[in-house]
Amino acid sequence: MKNKNTAFHQNFHFVWSRIRTQPIVWDTITTTGWGTIGKGVGFLVPFFIAAWFGVTSETDAFFFAYGLILFFSSVFAPIAENMIVPYIAEIREKGEDVGRFVGRILCISGMGLTTLVGVTLLIIKPVLSVITHFDGQSLNLVYWLFVETAPLIVLLIWTSVLAGSLNAYKNFAFPAISPAFRAIFNIGIIFTLKDALGVHAIALGYVAGELVRFAILFMIIKIQKLFKLSLALNLTHKIREFLKVSFYRMVALGAAVFNPIIDKTMATWLGEGNVSVLYYANIIYVIPVSFLSAGLFPVVLSHWSSSYYNSKDKQLLFEKANKTFWVTFLISFAVTGIFVLLSKPLVYLALGRGEFNPVHLSKVQRVFIYYILGLAPYIAGSMFTRAHLILKRTKFLMILAFLNCFLNVVLNYIFMQFAGVAGIALSTSVTVLIIAGLLFIATRPKT
Repeated sequence: MKNKNTAFHQNFHFVWSRIRTQPIVWDTITTTGWGTIGKGVGFLVPFFIAAWFGVTSETDAFFFAYGLILFFSSVFAPIAENMIVPYIAEIREKGEDVGRFVGRILCISGMGLTTLVGVTLLIIKPVLSVITHFDGQSLNLVYWLFVETAPLIVLLIWTSVLAGSLNAYKNFAFPAISPAFRAIFNIGIIFTLKDALGVHAIALGYVAGELVRFAILFMIIKIQKLFKLSLALNLTHKIREFLKVSFYRMVALGAAVFNPIIDKTMATWLGEGNVSVLYYANIIYVIPVSFLSAGLFPVVLSHWSSSYYNSKDKQLLFEKANKTFWVTFLISFAVTGIFVLLSKPLVYLALGRGEFNPVHLSKVQRVFIYYILGLAPYIAGSMFTRAHLILKRTKFLMILAFLNCFLNVVLNYIFMQFAGVAGIALSTSVTVLIIAGLLFIATRPKT
């Protein structure tokens, strides 16, 4: 017995030592831990909303308005958080001023996004009256909820800039856990004001929570003295290059993240409550997505960026991407099976209380199962996306994003004919599988 215990401890010590000597593995594990806490608390927000507000025309209005906010932030926030990492790696390698670069990104993005929000407010109501089936009262509520949550567009991009900057310095913990602070303030404000303001309290809670998150990340950078922000609007050569490369990525993400807007719009064709059902199922699906990606994506991007700008070895980068592709695919495929088996108790645990109508639970479960089928190809295929971001090959990603959007529209229409709102989720998973396959074919290392 003593020999068995000794052998176990020796094996454990050997494995632990190997993990600690592999920076990318260790950072992925620790960042996943912090990210699980941060996003885990964040995932509580929709479930509190479900318990306090249920499925109504008002929740349809909020989730549609919030979907528009997520559309804009999903176009710009990943660019801010991901594209800034290889640029900071390059700037540090050359010994240039990181604070000046980050400060200019904050100023230019703030001015541009404020202008974009203003233009959107002028056109959004007449556009929605044409493409959705909301009645006049619901459409007016969607508009005002969008007005109330509009500051989120700027705040989400600014927090993404700061999070990406911290990741570039391999300071992964604070960006990973910061969503928890946002969620705590969000839940507190919604609970306090829900009776007085109704769904408007949700909008206020989201804005206040993101403002708190921005302040925390800003203070972390200042306390750790990573760099000193130098705010200005002038376009340096590096800024112009960043904007040019980011433009293709922005167009690509604009096409790709337009899919949730398309999904919600087509869900309105199926009747009241389907937008909310789609949202609740998607937010449960995002749980395993976030668990698998929260630690892996920023760590891989940061480490691969530093390695590439030190060696300029493109072939090595693609070899790393292919190796990681297979590892992540197998892991996420196993996770998919587990979540399919546990889908019923998971949905009932998350939503089966308060004002949530039990009739909708089985519908949410079915939609969730179709969503989770796309988990493995999404996580694995994202490894190739990171490699292309490091190489600044954003044109290629833009082409795939347009194809993604086209396939989603066509498959939505086909699948919803026989599967209803669940067909929209199935369309998403099939589309992700096709795009991941194309990425795999196009990015195999040369032999």
